[in-house]
Amino acid sequence: MENTINNYTEIKISNKLIGYNDLFIKFEKLYLNKRLPKVILLSGDKGIGKSTLAFHFINYVLSINSKIPYDKDNFSINSNNEIYKKITINVEQNFNFLKCEKPNIVSIDDIRQLKIKLSKTPLVNSPRFTIIDDIELINSNSANALLKLIEEPSDYDYFFLINNKCNDVIETLISRSLEFKIFLSSEQKKLIFDYLKLHFQIEENFTHNYIQYTSPGNLIKFDPIINELEITSLNEFDKVASEIIKIFNKNKNNIYINFLLFLVDIKFLELSKKNKNHVHVTDIKNKITSLLIRYYKFNLNNINVYNQFRNYLSYVR
Repeated sequence: MENTINNYTEIKISNKLIGYNDLFIKFEKLYLNKRLPKVILLSGDKGIGKSTLAFHFINYVLSINSKIPYDKDNFSINSNNEIYKKITINVEQNFNFLKCEKPNIVSIDDIRQLKIKLSKTPLVNSPRFTIIDDIELINSNSANALLKLIEEPSDYDYFFLINNKCNDVIETLISRSLEFKIFLSSEQKKLIFDYLKLHFQIEENFTHNYIQYTSPGNLIKFDPIINELEITSLNEFDKVASEIIKIFNKNKNNIYINFLLFLVDIKFLELSKKNKNHVHVTDIKNKITSLLIRYYKFNLNNINVYNQFRNYLSYVR
């Protein structure tokens, strides 16, 4: 069976939903009362579980009549749940998933393929869901094509747009959606991360002490990079930064820039403790952050970026 879209990447879903029980129940009531919005915009920091919430709710709806339905009492998915299996390998007919973040940028062709699929009546007489992640990164041409889909959805089509606040969402997309703003307390972050760490068998490392600077989902995604580069501390920060910039230059995967921005937060926390001029330290940190964001957005020369990175860093040593 063919993939739903060309930019499909492996979907990893946490079997347990933590911290979003109330919102899940709210969606359930709306759905059962036939008042669920056709287009829902979930806005919040990347990696706090917005997509996980959408996946769990979709699994609940699509598996209501299954032999192994969604476990609503425990807000969890049984690994033998058929809908869960199909979604994770991208063969569920009533589910579509697209990402707008590099290197899986949604193109107009992806939207056209989605439009063709949504023009057909579902084989199974049940709702059909589409998740579009990193919606704030979609380009204007693809956004305009998407608008034509979400303005007049069919009776059985629903959309979850995931806004990770990395950029401004195109206003016309916001106007066609019902937005839910998502926040997590420090306690909720830790609870979620402790579960994910166990679920994905993540070994302890120094970055886990700085979850306040990122999100549970990001920490899980950062773990393979830490293992890949064998990072145990930030004692050789220049070397670590150089390697990350080189890797990003080759694969253009934004997770490496997000990881480096996270390490910058940790490093400058240490530097602020040693340097009494906190305004100066903050200014240099902001310049480095701006440099890395421009590197990601505008494909700057990696050697020039690293040299400028080192130059900024030298001002606070």
